[in-house]
Amino acid sequence: MVRLAVLILVGVSALPPPGARSNPAWNTVTTGSQLFALTAKANADALTLLGVFDGLRKLGPNDALIWATTLRRGAFPRPFPSAAWPPRLGDFRVDHGWEGQPLSRIQQRLLGLTSHGWSLDVRVYFGTQHPSRRLLADVQAELGRLTAPKLPRK
Repeated sequence: MVRLAVLILVGVSALPPPGARSNPAWNTVTTGSQLFALTAKANADALTLLGVFDGLRKLGPNDALIWATTLRRGAFPRPFPSAAWPPRLGDFRVDHGWEGQPLSRIQQRLLGLTSHGWSLDVRVYFGTQHPSRRLLADVQAELGRLTAPKLPRK
């Protein structure tokens, strides 16, 4: 059994998170308006309580972490492009280095988008700067299992 730590970020609103259809190859956890999906074979400590970026140090070269956050209902004040759902890796900005990068081997991919009436920030972190085709395909398949946020029924 894999233990996933729940992340609590100050200032994150109570918007509904994106969802993910079940897949035994990935572990998912939601907290507040965020969804985290981690390759099942990865060290579960990659989701470190209050420290995703420190947890990224524990990603192996065949591991990935998806972090999707609902930012607001409707379009974001600064223009996020409208995009089809689910997110496509080809639409993400690739960062090989960034401020706060925990290790130089960690690659970050970012996408801000508006879809299904929600503005979202979706990030993918790889444990290597050169993810294999297989890992890229696995991540895209998991992105394909993401579901748009839904308002709770009253």
